[in-house]
Amino acid sequence: MPASQDASRWNSFLAGDGQAFEEIFQAHYPALYSYGQRLTGDGELVKDCIQNLFQRLWHRRASLGPVAEVKPYLFKAMRHEVAAESKARKRRSLLQSAYNLEFEVQYSPEDFIIAQQLTAEQHARLLAGLGQLTNRQREAIYLKFFDGFEYDRISEIMGLAQQSIRNLVYQGLKFLRKSLLICLLLAAASGRAAMPHHCIFCDNSQYIRLLACL
Repeated sequence: MPASQDASRWNSFLAGDGQAFEEIFQAHYPALYSYGQRLTGDGELVKDCIQNLFQRLWHRRASLGPVAEVKPYLFKAMRHEVAAESKARKRRSLLQSAYNLEFEVQYSPEDFIIAQQLTAEQHARLLAGLGQLTNRQREAIYLKFFDGFEYDRISEIMGLAQQSIRNLVYQGLKFLRKSLLICLLLAAASGRAAMPHHCIFCDNSQYIRLLACL
């Protein structure tokens, strides 16, 4: 949904338009669910959080105002919702404040279409590289390359300074670059043809290429 159309529907929702509210829900549900899954890995908890989030939005619409971009607004709200719900369910403190929360963002093989030149073992090594990033590095990279947010929006969602977000992404990509180099060397050693690094990972139907900048 174009940002301008999204903002228009948001304004209609604020005015009490139930149809516009439903359209916002339907348009953003898949991305919110995917993001929530990476934060907690509990599908039922994520579904509950999305339902609670939108119920809260509807009941509080009179006190809400216009937003420039709906998607980052919902992602930030979703992040807080997951944190609050996780605390309530686990009955323990996950963080001192919602802004400092670290989630164990996860990736799976389904996130990537791996080039045929890489073996299953090399594929596993690359995914292992993602697994070795810090929680915040994984989340920042996910928001940047899989959901296409700019640094200022990621800063809002994660509650960190823009420079901190840039550092997280830079350090994460730096580590992944090393992992990718190792995989390419392994492919060369096994006699497989070398290929440009930007072709190693291809995005699936909705994701932006991640390693094109490696």
